[in-house]
Amino acid sequence: MSWVTFSTSSNLEVRELGVNEFASWDELVHKSPHGTIFHSSFWLTACSRALGKTLKIYGCFRNGRLIAGCSLFVLGSRRADSTIRMTPYGGYVMAPLETGSVRRQEDANAIIVGCLTQTLLEQGFLSLSMSNPPGYIDVRPFLWTGWDVKVYYTYYFDLEGELEERVSKEVRWAARKAVKNNIKVSMLEKPDVSKYDALFSMTFARKALTQPAPSGFLQEMFRAVAYEGAGEMWVAETPNGDLASAEVILRDSRRAYRWSAASHTDYRDTGATSLLLCEILKDLQKRKFKEIDLMAANTPVLAKFVASFNPQLVPFYRVEHKERKTRLTKIRESIHRLVARTLSES
Repeated sequence: MSWVTFSTSSNLEVRELGVNEFASWDELVHKSPHGTIFHSSFWLTACSRALGKTLKIYGCFRNGRLIAGCSLFVLGSRRADSTIRMTPYGGYVMAPLETGSVRRQEDANAIIVGCLTQTLLEQGFLSLSMSNPPGYIDVRPFLWTGWDVKVYYTYYFDLEGELEERVSKEVRWAARKAVKNNIKVSMLEKPDVSKYDALFSMTFARKALTQPAPSGFLQEMFRAVAYEGAGEMWVAETPNGDLASAEVILRDSRRAYRWSAASHTDYRDTGATSLLLCEILKDLQKRKFKEIDLMAANTPVLAKFVASFNPQLVPFYRVEHKERKTRLTKIRESIHRLVARTLSES
């Protein structure tokens, strides 16, 4: 891992990255403890293209070296968000710091956050939101400068050890039921996205939930993921070839992600969905993945199923400000005071 030696008295430069600098951004995402597939330039640009939203990536440089940054989608007049349709995390990424001192790390975090947020506020965004990934937990610099912080959750499942013993009896029973029903599980090399899209729409309609993305978005993201080799579709089929359940698994260098899942109303009682996820977990373990982000923890009707696999509940934080100009000025002043205080105490 490449480490960054950080001096709190160093001058930092913050600016928007050009497309020709996206490779440097991806390198930062890869080495940052906060980086996920959803921060990668291929994912961000595919989302931007699919949804027709402007993407901006801001980098924080020290002596010409990119050490931190933040990506944003411009969603309308003076409104921006780090996350967009079916992109659970975004927000800040920061290179690891070469110091064992908690104080120095916290000082560095506060200064970098202050410099980045000051630059973002200077762009004129009156509504600015960022859903930081689970690994980014120190959001105090936002709290201390007047931002609102909300907590959300995801589920991490440890893929090491004996998997079958860790899931609930209900999951094991449902999986055995699916085997008796001759449900066949497989990973598709060339998935039919239109069939998945229909299943996806059916699932959200059945649960009375708003569908999180239009079909065109799914098509675009499938193409991007396939091109990057960053994911796959798994399906559970009935003996007559009907699609009973399907899941899309994404992956990066740290973990796998249960990005999207759908099931057929007529085959809900076959146990297909439980068997499908059990087989996916076994396969990921064979491929030496250490953990999978199962997501779905913030929607009660979805969380109930995922919780039956006995995962770990993990928080992540969304920071927001929706300000009138007068309060925006106060936030800028608070950021200046925080950075100045941190530097003076170093």
